[in-house]
Amino acid sequence: MPGREVRLVESVQVYTHAGGMLLVQGTEALRIRSADSPVADAVRRLRTGADRDALAGGASAPAVRRLVEHLDTLGWLTAEPPYAEQGVPWDRQVGWLTSVTPDGQRAQDRLRTCSVAVLGVGGIGALAAQHFAGAGVPELWLIDHDEVAVHNLNRQYLFTTADVGEAKVTAAARALRAVNADMRLHTVRRKVVSPEDLDVLPGSLDLLVVAADQPRTVWDTAWAWAERTATPLIGGAVGLGSGYWGPLLDPAAGHCWRCFERRRVSGFSAEERSLENDGTPTAHSFGPTNSLVAALVARDALLFLGTGDCAVRGRRLVLDVLGAGGPVATTGDATCAGKESTLHGTGQDT
Repeated sequence: MPGREVRLVESVQVYTHAGGMLLVQGTEALRIRSADSPVADAVRRLRTGADRDALAGGASAPAVRRLVEHLDTLGWLTAEPPYAEQGVPWDRQVGWLTSVTPDGQRAQDRLRTCSVAVLGVGGIGALAAQHFAGAGVPELWLIDHDEVAVHNLNRQYLFTTADVGEAKVTAAARALRAVNADMRLHTVRRKVVSPEDLDVLPGSLDLLVVAADQPRTVWDTAWAWAERTATPLIGGAVGLGSGYWGPLLDPAAGHCWRCFERRRVSGFSAEERSLENDGTPTAHSFGPTNSLVAALVARDALLFLGTGDCAVRGRRLVLDVLGAGGPVATTGDATCAGKESTLHGTGQDT
């Protein structure tokens, strides 16, 4: 960024103490030995913004230049002006976004032009929709055929007892407007059993979130529509002891659901294949474990929409939701191989 004013991104914290200066972002840290050095002075100027060429003048130019180059490498410098928008739900989010991209405002601007569809407004979909509303996504499509039931209330936090018996999409839209009154919400009450059932969605959709577990072929159906319309797709589900999120499949990147599934099951034993083919989604559900997986689906959906990348781009991650064990990738390759495969149900609950 030569010749432009740059500044430290909001998520970098600067601490000055007797031993010098410490710059911290998450688990990354940079120590400057003296708080009175020209290098430390350059950091203070970068906190509010400074011309990078003017910073490197005088006898200390080499050291300051190395500092600026290193900050650039870390992704801790941006040419964006300081964030000034206030009084919006995503006010605190822009600074957080600078922990994954130096241009947090650009990422937020992308989120504020997106349209997202959530297929299945249940334990995963309802919570993901809340995250989209709070994050500033301006347009959301909600697709579900079901009504709110009392047993939903332990995990589907958009709903209350007053909503029991009402269409989920209607009750969800009302709750989401309470979070973001300017959000454009479209409700579709139908069970999706064929790709044509999704033709109600716009071809310009930025992301389809698969949060339904019925019918068993719902991912096949969603992918058939997504592939035809070149729409990125992500989803997730949770069972008794584990949950998964992903893959995020982007037709423009050459991803393929059929190829992903073929590779995923390639190492299964005959017994494992039989268990998956004959399995049904669990009838039991726990609110906190649904929340874990829903949050991860929403996190990666929003990161993809804002930055173009996320942890499950082209792969699926599995989480031990009871022991909070670290995620393990079940496959890392969704690249299209141009071949068909036999598809399988999830055996999970959404």
